[in-house]
Amino acid sequence: MNWGKIVGITLAIMFILLYISTIQNSYYEGIQQINSFSNVSNDLKFSIVSFNKSNLIVNVKNPLNISIIICNISGKYLYLSKSKVILPYSNENLTLIITNFSEFVNNINAKNETIIIKIKILDTIISEETTL
Repeated sequence: MNWGKIVGITLAIMFILLYISTIQNSYYEGIQQINSFSNVSNDLKFSIVSFNKSNLIVNVKNPLNISIIICNISGKYLYLSKSKVILPYSNENLTLIITNFSEFVNNINAKNETIIIKIKILDTIISEETTL
């Protein structure tokens, strides 16, 4: 074997090892970002401001330094009529429409009202389901 082939094979092996190392670092950074996104919904604070037979007004507090979009909040007898942008470090009220107030209250009393919340953060949509 001549020295040119040996140097070429050695450089190829070094390149492959460097490439694998780079892929591993990208993989671990991606997992860390996914883990930090899972905590975002815990940082947001939702509180009920008021309600009547047709509306439920919910205040959303955004403690993050980026804007978020509440894309949708829906349940069996409840929905958000339009999405809402919540600026960094601010509070916004959302008006949820109640389609059947008596059944909505019955489901809450029975702990059977499932609510799905879809939040968009930096082109990523996070969906969370909770039961009232």
